Formats: sequence, structure tokens, C-alpha cells
Amino acid sequence: MPKKQAAKTKLKTPSTSLEKVNLLIYCPSDLILNGILKALEPDKGIKIMTVEKGTIENFMDSIRQLKPQVILFAHLEPLPHLKEICKAIKELIKPQIKTQLLLLGNIPSHEEIINLINSGARGYFDLNDPANQLAEAIRVVNKGEIWLPRDKMSSIMDRIISVVGRDMKEKTLDQLTPTEFQVLRLIGQGKSNEEIAKIMFISKNTVRSHIKSIYAKLDTHSRLQLALYAINSALF
Repeated sequence: MPKKQAAKTKLKTPSTSLEKVNLLIYCPSDLILNGILKALEPDKGIKIMTVEKGTIENFMDSIRQLKPQVILFAHLEPLPHLKEICKAIKELIKPQIKTQLLLLGNIPSHEEIINLINSGARGYFDLNDPANQLAEAIRVVNKGEIWLPRDKMSSIMDRIISVVGRDMKEKTLDQLTPTEFQVLRLIGQGKSNEEIAKIMFISKNTVRSHIKSIYAKLDTHSRLQLALYAINSALF
């Protein structure tokens, strides 16, 4: 009997350790909003903190007050200032709030996606994607990873890598110390700061200091740019 009880205890552990994702939704369209809510309803691990349907100013105020983990910004029509909105959100959430931005709408051109990601978005959920993938997309960006339509992922990433390679062709790895070089290599492999610290036997604060130095030397502004630079430079 004790053995069976122990087995039951082990089975319960994963469900109790499941972390909820706090979500803020911006969606001025009732039609799209109903679809979003229906798609997320089965997932009890996603908590919708609030839904903003009004002005961008009110939306920004909600971000400040609620500090969500993920923002889902939905729009039907192309927004001429979407890149500026992404930048404003990026400025608002750093460095105090660890919030990721997921856009939802009709997928734009490859170049526009690159600009939006460089402006602070972590992903783009296409309106044509299966609704049951929306919760997965939210969890992916919550971990700091990129979400893009799966049928377009390869071509978009190829385009991003080529742009990063062109923009950085004047920069060389000679500027980096051996330790910074290793940190960049591990970032290219998708390692987190905690994983890098364990592999290199240094503290997470030291890892952050090295990354800050790499940003300055390579004139980069995001972890994505560093990862793509490492990939483009064939560091692994």
C-alpha cells in the first residue's frame, strides 16, 4: 500500500507545478475577440487578466498596472504605426517587467515581420493558423522564444538571417573576449542565461554582464539578433 501511495504522489507533481500564464488581450473587434476567447477557454493554465478594446493609451495603462507575462495584440486591418506601437511597448516593459508581445492578424511580408520582431514582438499568430495552436503560441513566447506561422517559418528565418548577416558584415568576432565568444556561441544554441551560467560555472549576473558587453561591441539590441549572428557566423 505505501508503494502505491508514493506512485500517486509522483503522478500529481506535474499538474501542481504547472505555472499559469497571465495574459492581457488587446482586441477592438468583437468577432475576433470571441474567437480568441473560445480558443483559449479549454486551457486552464492561461489566465486572462483583462481585455482592452479602446484606445492605445488605455491599453498602455493596463500594461503598467497589471504587468502581464504575455500581451496578445490583435488587429484586423494593417496598422501603419504597428512598429511604433511595438517599440513603445518594449520601452514600457523594460527593464522592470518581463512581458512578451504576441501579435495576431493577417501575416504581413517577411520584411515587415523582421521589423516587428526587431521592434519588440516575439511572434506573429496568423489568422489562418489553427485556433487550437493559439495557447501553444502564447506559451512559446512566454518562454522568450519566437512564434511564427509554421508553413512560413523556414523562409522567414532565412530572410532574417540574411538581413542580420548583411547588417553585421562590418563587425567581426575579434572584438569579443574568449569568454564573450563562448557566451555568444551558447546563445546561438538557444541556451538560457541560467543554462549558460551552469555550463560556464559562472553566476547569472556575470552572464548578463557579458551579454551587455556583447550587445555594445556588436551594436545589437536583442537576444534574437545575437542568436542569429551566431548562426550566421557558423559558431556551432
